[in-house]
Amino acid sequence: MRGLRMLLALAAILFGSLAGIAAAAANQFAAFPAGLDPNAMLVPPPTGGGPVKVSVALHVLNLSNIDEVTERFQLTGYLIVQWRDPRLTYQRSGPADRFRLLSPDSVWRPKLVMINVVAPRHTYEEALRVDPDGSMNYAEHFDAVLTSTFRLKAFPFDTQKLEVIIHPFTVQQPFVTFVANPLPVWTAVEFNTYSSLESWQFKSIAFEIGIAGSQFGKDTMAETRFEIAVERSYGFYLWKVFLPLLLMVIVSWSVFWFDPPEVSSQVQIAVTSILTIIAFALAISLTLPRVPYLTFADAFFLTCYIFAFVAMVELTAVHIAYRNERRRLATRIRQTARWLVPCAFVVINSILIVHFLD
Repeated sequence: MRGLRMLLALAAILFGSLAGIAAAAANQFAAFPAGLDPNAMLVPPPTGGGPVKVSVALHVLNLSNIDEVTERFQLTGYLIVQWRDPRLTYQRSGPADRFRLLSPDSVWRPKLVMINVVAPRHTYEEALRVDPDGSMNYAEHFDAVLTSTFRLKAFPFDTQKLEVIIHPFTVQQPFVTFVANPLPVWTAVEFNTYSSLESWQFKSIAFEIGIAGSQFGKDTMAETRFEIAVERSYGFYLWKVFLPLLLMVIVSWSVFWFDPPEVSSQVQIAVTSILTIIAFALAISLTLPRVPYLTFADAFFLTCYIFAFVAMVELTAVHIAYRNERRRLATRIRQTARWLVPCAFVVINSILIVHFLD
């Protein structure tokens, strides 16, 4: 009999503990504070006549597939949105009651649109919590392919700013204004170690809050713009493009050291150099951006073409002068070309570096 009483007492204690845990969990995940009408929570919170002040933060987890040809990139991260809803303030029931979790669709929240996405962003997980003072924190884990304007004048020694432009959803534009976030941008600790960037180096992230106009009228809308700065790793182009091209041009200059009568070998060297540069340009054309303006790489290619062609013009002029018995003129042309052409090549490329890379 005594054992049965002890068993019942232990069962009562266990049941009470479980009930307390269940009550705490129910309080932690309560949908709304008591007395609130769920339907009334689907409209914007009262702000005294002004728009709801919303702050946006971006946590970058990974950045990949940066394609300057299509001007697209893929971004994976967390989008964090904060605002305040005084209707959801509540009294803490204890030290553990630090916040309460809500269903993201059960209350009004800012719905934000990344306007420069190629397709709607894919959301994996999302969560919404409310603090005792009514501060709302919404977070979503997303993946998106975005487009951004690439400025490729200095290609392949360029630095790009990949933009993520966020606007409120169209029907919420009159009710939302953006304000600064205490921690607007940051990256994962492992970003540099496990980044999917193959030919780029991550530099920094910046943000800007502004107002965007509408092309259909005088209305304006709030805008938050994040800029992710990345720098191209130019080692591939330096060793596999620029250095071979430079060597081809130098080989074409070897005709300046041949005797004028040796026309056949000179023509072979000059023509082979020009054809090699053309073939080389066609081979790497798929890796070069197709833009309507000259990049540094385009200018360097054109310079190599021109100076390889100059070698052909020089040997033709020397051969004509030598054939017409004007050997002193032929010798003068050749001796002048030996130093003038390389010096001109260096000067022109120095000008290109200052113009395109400064």
